[in-house]
Amino acid sequence: MNLLLAISLTSTLVTGIASWLTSTEIARVWTVLHTIFGFMTLLLAPAKTRTSVRTGMNRGRDTRWISVMFGVLVLSAILFGFLHSSGLWFGVSTGSSLWLHLVAGFFSIPLLIWHVKARPVNVRRISLDRRMVVRGGLTAGVASIMVGVTEVGFTALETAGADRRFTGSHEIGSGNPAEMPVVSWYNDRIPRIPRQEWELMIDGERQDLDELCARTQPLDAAIDCTGGWFSEQSWDVVPLSELLDTDKRSVRVISQTGYSFLYDTADSDDLFLGVGYGGEPLRPGHGAPVRLVAPGRRGPEWVKWVVAIEPTNRPAWLQFPFPLS
Repeated sequence: MNLLLAISLTSTLVTGIASWLTSTEIARVWTVLHTIFGFMTLLLAPAKTRTSVRTGMNRGRDTRWISVMFGVLVLSAILFGFLHSSGLWFGVSTGSSLWLHLVAGFFSIPLLIWHVKARPVNVRRISLDRRMVVRGGLTAGVASIMVGVTEVGFTALETAGADRRFTGSHEIGSGNPAEMPVVSWYNDRIPRIPRQEWELMIDGERQDLDELCARTQPLDAAIDCTGGWFSEQSWDVVPLSELLDTDKRSVRVISQTGYSFLYDTADSDDLFLGVGYGGEPLRPGHGAPVRLVAPGRRGPEWVKWVVAIEPTNRPAWLQFPFPLS
């Protein structure tokens, strides 16, 4: 039982992180697996409570409260995840159900590591016998059925969860930029620099924003934020490949706030500089006067308030999924 629960919980964390970072259709697979493993953890937890938890509490060890905290975090993560996916409670700011789900999940990781080291599972041959495999398979089957039932329930009850994107995100403000959320990296602030004073440098050359605006073309693309929402707009863009000619391995797109991200030069045909949406200029909170539009990528890769694009030989994969500052 302990081994099954450890496998289920670890798989829940791994698939959750993979789903959170992925923007292509494969995110659907990660999201479904994340939900299945979450239900498996919920199904396996009662047996753990009846045996190990009760015994551990009766022993009176001081560390038992760390284990209790670990259990509370796991159950909280499952609860907040359900509230977000169902649409019963979701938002785009700090304190939303998805934000609480992520916080509970991430804080449970060090406690999981501590718990396994403090109470290691004795993986004997008997632990991997047919009975354990059958029990794990049955639990996974029941969890899969529960996932299907909840999705049918969301549709039947017409909750917001019925219209989630394959990443699990909820739609907000598509086709209406005024309703699209304004979010940014945790310590970024909206720049207050007048448009006429804005400097955009591409490979060391200053760009004229008026000329850039005159070259735009419409592009329908959905920004899918890791905060749990997506919004599809008709963006006014210029392909990055038309503005940049380099033989270096990657390009670094830099925000006025210092936020930046690396992209493989080979992907420049699928990256765009956006200056508006639906024929109107970008709003300050959406990246005005110029931002990166990156179809098929998650929100953190849609760099806002772009001031520079620098070719570099540093490979694009040599970076953290999110900036550390």
